[in-house]
Amino acid sequence: MLTPPTLSQISEAIKRSSPHRALLTSIKSNSRRTSLILLAGDSMVLSCVLLLTFYMRSFLSADILPLTTYVPVFAIVVLGNALGSYWRGIYPGYGICAIAELRTTFYTLTSVFATVATISFLTRDAVPYSRSILLLSWLLSIPVLYGCRTLFRKLLSAKKWYGMPTVIIGDHVMATRIIDSLKTHSSIGLRPLVVVEPESTEAEYGYYSGVPIVSGLENISALCKRFGVTHGIVTMPNSQSALAQTIVNNYTQHLSHITFVGENVHPSVVWISNTRSDILMSNEIEQRLMEPSLRFKKRLLDLVLTVPLFILAFPIMVLIAGYLKLTSKGPVFFRHARVGQNGKQFVMNKFRTMVPNAEEALTEILDKDPEAFDEWQRFHKLKNDPRVDRLGAWLRKYSIDELPQLLNVLKGEMSLVGPRPFTSKELIGKNTNEIRAFLALYRSTKPGVTGLWQVSVRNEVDFNVRTHIDYYYMRNWSLFLDIYILMKTVRVVITGRGGY
Repeated sequence: MLTPPTLSQISEAIKRSSPHRALLTSIKSNSRRTSLILLAGDSMVLSCVLLLTFYMRSFLSADILPLTTYVPVFAIVVLGNALGSYWRGIYPGYGICAIAELRTTFYTLTSVFATVATISFLTRDAVPYSRSILLLSWLLSIPVLYGCRTLFRKLLSAKKWYGMPTVIIGDHVMATRIIDSLKTHSSIGLRPLVVVEPESTEAEYGYYSGVPIVSGLENISALCKRFGVTHGIVTMPNSQSALAQTIVNNYTQHLSHITFVGENVHPSVVWISNTRSDILMSNEIEQRLMEPSLRFKKRLLDLVLTVPLFILAFPIMVLIAGYLKLTSKGPVFFRHARVGQNGKQFVMNKFRTMVPNAEEALTEILDKDPEAFDEWQRFHKLKNDPRVDRLGAWLRKYSIDELPQLLNVLKGEMSLVGPRPFTSKELIGKNTNEIRAFLALYRSTKPGVTGLWQVSVRNEVDFNVRTHIDYYYMRNWSLFLDIYILMKTVRVVITGRGGY
């Protein structure tokens, strides 16, 4: 069982400190069970992808392709993926962040398919293969396998035996945020066991969401031994980095996995991209989007994806534009000046979703309604905005109003993925002393059509939290992070979650 112990059980564990043999055996057994289920699921999904591409190739080809000759090839791919994934820690993969899992899936499958092609070449086709089957299987297997494994983890997280007990060490307020995040993102498999606060005099003993809270760094070792804890999360204010260093050096020797969460990092994004630039003890801070070579890669990805997307979306855009023109007054597009890369202003395009004279109407609404004024100050949006018409509400819910921004991407003014595009007024209104680092990074980066906060917290948190998440994205950018965000954007758009 991975349910948190009671305070009395915690007290007993501290006194005895000897391993709970039955519990440790149960944890190992559950870990093996999770690994076998994920391995079986991966093998089934990969087999289906291989068979699908084989029959697609057979349907389009005049030649008859015997399935039996491809069975050895398919077996090599499935077995190679299973061994490679196990070697890289995908099974059971508790605590692995989404980008690391996506990157591992890509490299594992790429290596397996490359090995098959190499074997066939070296053996002079003794191992038969069709280039089109292998290429299509490789292209499909990465997103399909990753997406299905994510679904499997989500289903398994409902089981009480799924996961690994995790100790949370640090500040009370920050620790409770971690507990909320771990319960929300239960599929990552880190089950909060206990919170240990460093200062005994300031500790808030008791429970939070069923998780016991104790104090005393000296108790960490006993708790880890007793309950088989190998995963820990240290969450401290940045001003106490020296204490965090002491905790790591002196009290975490029984933990094989340690995650650091700073006060300016929203816990939700840690499980998406947990890289060392936000580790409290890091001596190196990467600002990768300031490197010209990486900017080139990002621009190349934008063009490769945006051109076909624009071609596919163009008929839909024409229909929406025609409907807006025929059924309502006012312009088809909402054109608004935003601050882009190097501080240059550009005109961002969206489909109009509001009544004419919306800016004047907003001023009147905020003057008359104090609650609306407070909501606007926090979110820079109104959930029940009276200015949004019926079609506009639908366009916003599914983010279809953003389609014209593909033109901005093609022109190089925006990127498919990036921080939220600010207005000059929003930047001037900010305290530059507090967010100088954010502004410096923002001005060196192209704003995006979608972004990390849109797929992680959407419109559910206030504006300042979104700014912190954008800062996290710009500091931790990678090509796989962009691909992950784009994949999640598809899901968010289809479901309409948090769109208004």
